[in-house]
Amino acid sequence: MPLSTNTILDSMEWAKKFNYDRQQGIGNYLEPAKTSANLVMQTILSPPFDWWWNAQEITFTCNPVATTASATLAIINNGVLTLESTNTFAIQQLLLLSDFASIPSLNGQSIVVATNAGGTMTANINFPNHASTPDVGIITAATTQDYTVPVPFFSHIEHASLLNISATPARWVELEMKNNLSLDTSPTARPGFINPQYQDASGNVTFRLMPAPNLAYPIDIHAQNVAPLITSLNQTWAPLPDYFSYIYNWGFLALMWAFSDDPRAAQASQKFVANLLGRAEGLTETDRQIFLNNWTALTGIQQAEANQGIQARSAL
Repeated sequence: MPLSTNTILDSMEWAKKFNYDRQQGIGNYLEPAKTSANLVMQTILSPPFDWWWNAQEITFTCNPVATTASATLAIINNGVLTLESTNTFAIQQLLLLSDFASIPSLNGQSIVVATNAGGTMTANINFPNHASTPDVGIITAATTQDYTVPVPFFSHIEHASLLNISATPARWVELEMKNNLSLDTSPTARPGFINPQYQDASGNVTFRLMPAPNLAYPIDIHAQNVAPLITSLNQTWAPLPDYFSYIYNWGFLALMWAFSDDPRAAQASQKFVANLLGRAEGLTETDRQIFLNNWTALTGIQQAEANQGIQARSAL
């Protein structure tokens, strides 16, 4: 990752000289400086922008055989099913139940994992209460399409690939990203689509493939990281590199001037927009227009022409 040593406080000191020494981090909440820095950070690190220094590689291998586990105890209390089971199922994973002798009404039912820790798993279920009952039920993953990976800083998929091990020689093929994918009969064929299905509170992301894989295909995902939350003015602008200071400082000053009702806010905003678009690579005209509209709506600052940055990048 490129060097990032500039702090939010550094930007505040710079901006203060243009803002008649007005206070920018007032009180215990450090506002409006803290939220302004977060807005600038999130704008630069959010779609449609993708940066090589803010990416991670996520890998896993498909399993065409559905995962199973045994339950040794079953309890239903006030709409919550508790199962004692040593397993690797993820939060929000869809499961099927079978072979429960003491609570036969569970057999054939599907559940969604609500919590899973220490060998105890829970799910919400609309069944009558049932006291603690030793049992040897079978829990089976409802699909082989879902794969959970710990990626706490995940923002979005930039591109994804699958290694087609059925080809000779094996070769990588691109997966198409989707917002939502439905369940599929398992196994069927080589997957062609992928989407992030769910992220739990611990940062584990479940990715879904479609169709359900028929072989153990390796998957590689190139993903962008989410913007970190700025909570202290002593934090650096990381992961934004120091050579981006000519971008984020102007965005920060634009918001400081906007809070002060200073008419120069539009000038600083224009510099921020032009510099950011000039630095970004691979943006379409639609991407640029979406960013411009979003930034104007977020800040309330009407933009002048932003063609400097657009033309600079287009000329490369």
